[in-house]
Amino acid sequence: MPFLKTLIGTVAGLAILSGSELVAAGRAGDPVGASRTIVATPLPGPTGATALLVDGQPSDEAWSRAPLVTGFVERSPSEGAAPTFKTEARVLFDAANLYISIAATDPEPSKIVGQLTRRDTLSSSDWLSVYIDSFHDRRTAYEFGVNPAGVKYDRYWFNDSNNDMSWDAVWDATVTRTASGWRAEFRIPFSQLRFNPANASTFGFALSRILARTNETSTWPLLPRSASGFVSSFGEITGLSFAHPLKKLEVTPYALTQLTTQPVDQGNPLSKSPDPTGTIGLDMKYAVAPGLIFTGTINPDFGQVEADPAVVNLSGFETFFPEKRPFFVEGSGTFSFDIDCNDGQCTGLLYSRRIGRAPHRSVTPPDGGFSTAPSNTTIYGAGKLTGRIGKFSVGALNAVTSREDATISSGGLSSRTPVEPATSYSVVRASREFANQSRLGFMLTSTNRRLSDELKFLPKNAYTGGADFDIRLGKAYSVGGYWAGSAIDGTADAISNVQLSTVHSYQRPDATSFSYDPTRTSLGGHSGSLSVSKIAGQHTRFNSNVGYKSPGFDINDLGFLSRADEISESNWFQLRSDKPNKWRRSININFNQWAGWNYDGDLRFGGGNINAHTTLVSNWSIGGGYNIQVRGFADRLTRGGPGGYVNGNRNGWAYLSTDERKPVIGNLSVSGFSDGKGSSNFNLSPNVSWRPRSGVVVSASLGYNKGQSDSQWVENQTIGAATHYVFGRLDQTTVSLTARVNYTIRPTLTLEIYAAPFVSSGAYSHFKELKNGRAAAYEDRYAPYAYASNPDFNYRSFRSTNVLRWEYRPGSALFVVWQQGREDVINDGRFQFGRNLGDLFATPATNVFLVKFSRWLNF
Repeated sequence: MPFLKTLIGTVAGLAILSGSELVAAGRAGDPVGASRTIVATPLPGPTGATALLVDGQPSDEAWSRAPLVTGFVERSPSEGAAPTFKTEARVLFDAANLYISIAATDPEPSKIVGQLTRRDTLSSSDWLSVYIDSFHDRRTAYEFGVNPAGVKYDRYWFNDSNNDMSWDAVWDATVTRTASGWRAEFRIPFSQLRFNPANASTFGFALSRILARTNETSTWPLLPRSASGFVSSFGEITGLSFAHPLKKLEVTPYALTQLTTQPVDQGNPLSKSPDPTGTIGLDMKYAVAPGLIFTGTINPDFGQVEADPAVVNLSGFETFFPEKRPFFVEGSGTFSFDIDCNDGQCTGLLYSRRIGRAPHRSVTPPDGGFSTAPSNTTIYGAGKLTGRIGKFSVGALNAVTSREDATISSGGLSSRTPVEPATSYSVVRASREFANQSRLGFMLTSTNRRLSDELKFLPKNAYTGGADFDIRLGKAYSVGGYWAGSAIDGTADAISNVQLSTVHSYQRPDATSFSYDPTRTSLGGHSGSLSVSKIAGQHTRFNSNVGYKSPGFDINDLGFLSRADEISESNWFQLRSDKPNKWRRSININFNQWAGWNYDGDLRFGGGNINAHTTLVSNWSIGGGYNIQVRGFADRLTRGGPGGYVNGNRNGWAYLSTDERKPVIGNLSVSGFSDGKGSSNFNLSPNVSWRPRSGVVVSASLGYNKGQSDSQWVENQTIGAATHYVFGRLDQTTVSLTARVNYTIRPTLTLEIYAAPFVSSGAYSHFKELKNGRAAAYEDRYAPYAYASNPDFNYRSFRSTNVLRWEYRPGSALFVVWQQGREDVINDGRFQFGRNLGDLFATPATNVFLVKFSRWLNF
């Protein structure tokens, strides 16, 4: 029988030969070197159902049956070179699991680096990792890694080169140190992967090793940095078979108890302190069909999520905060449909923070009365369906949020009034993917509200939809783009509010391509872009892009859009080298050009940039750039009134980062600009991280910003029939501190402490009004104005989140959380950091203490 199994393995190997390429034949000890294919070896037994003990030891006889995988190749710093040390692997499987053993040879085992951190923290350690493209679509993959301290991480890869670190699976890995290096054994349940067992005998497959002390990465097979993608470079593992059905259902119920202490106004019957509450909820995953998974949550709670940083936003545009809630972060790449991208931060048709958002309506109590309202909308439940159907990647999401009411107490009587309607949010996404990595997709979203009379200032329905594409021309070039449309409807008040928002500014008196219509009950628009790119290559890459957004385009009920009414173009060209020399590991130089207009043809912005970045052989990084911005027309300058020119400026920036492998890591960035007309800004951001021992990291960062704006909008003041567009000179100073302590007792038991005080003050002077916004000379655009109010401000905030997390069994966790918030603002533009900070901590605090217990079950 052993001879027969060997013969079968040999025939299977020969059946997938491509040209003269050699693959693993399946015999014990046969190496897989230059080959890109591994033939998987089943564990012995009549059905391959024998479990293998994952203990990090090579002694189990089963491992000797698996072919030896060799031929690792250096990915960085010297792409294609032989690695410093040898790495070998073997692969087995049974009915439920895939097993991988990786042996990392190191002649100086005392220099092996294994930092103790919490799960999913990619420290400067040695790492061994496994990549599995279970759909074998060369676009998506699951990654599993472990370091010598036993710290695990996992992530999901999508669109060939994007990844999602929020993805979490339930799997095992055990590590051991040996006299010749170190070793890791992985047990990855097939139930954590997505595929069709009926026709999934072959997966995409890759392995990698990071050697920390030389900052070297080697892979099997070579995963070149010069390629256009990542997953598409994987090799294969074949010969898999699934004789038994896989487990389909995962359920994670949770229970939570919470205690809130907060300042309470004397005589306020609507608030109490302390205020105890409790709740229960459920998360689940269910394999609806092969390759198709449903993920659901009922009454979710995200109390362990870190608070957003404080900001002072003096622009007319919404501040974007990234999503942090696990349910919405995990798998978010499936629903990505980008409209705007800026330095890697992209926004589009889905901004999941709209779901569970703060209520739209605020309620002011009568004199002598009190009111209270929830800070966020309750999510009754949410579900998403993701996976593959044939050659299509698909996703569907629905979430339902409750109606929220404010309670008002006055004269001994209480009443309730709605502040947010019950709302249903829906998203459908599908992409047809082709063998050459080309893609054609579409996406639809809808927001549907159940409005009471008090809330009819909101749109009743909002719909968006679009198609996007990425056509690959050979291996190095791409033509991409999208077209999207939007439609909203509601009462005349609702559509009027949309027209008057800074996103659209239909009321602008100097607009010629559109006009404000207070009788409208619907609004529609569209947007599109087209780009040509070189996305691979060792020495040059480029991108040229044109795009537009019509004045009526609006996606903000479920997406994120800063403004409509835009036509833009940009060009980027990069010179690069990843080939190390005696003084640096890599370098790139970038040239950028950009310009944008509104639909009236006004040049809103235009400029260029050159920047360069290099990593030295010491693993220090340095970079910087210089920008030139020409004079542009700010059509939102007066928040709905006439626009005006803003001066061009010159600005520069630079940064320096030290070697991340050292116990003390430093980073310094500095930037500044000036328009030569009294407006300037200086920003300094140093941060330092100290690792006194494995398992403890203390870090602190400072943000210092000193700016002067000679023409900061203050308000539009109507006196009689005249409207005065009031501006002033603003001197603003902002200081923010962020401190963190991460203490890892063991990889499954961690304590994280986060604290962020923030102080920003602004003093106004030299008030003026807009006289002629289109005057060529800056001095002719404004005239002095007697302004009697005091817009000075001093905003202070302190936010802290402290989390003890214990993963007491795989997939199950206990959280103990303490959050504190303090906030105050006064009309005082003087900046005195010590005094301001003292006043902040004299402000009464709101504290939230919670304990959350969850248990993962698999059926």
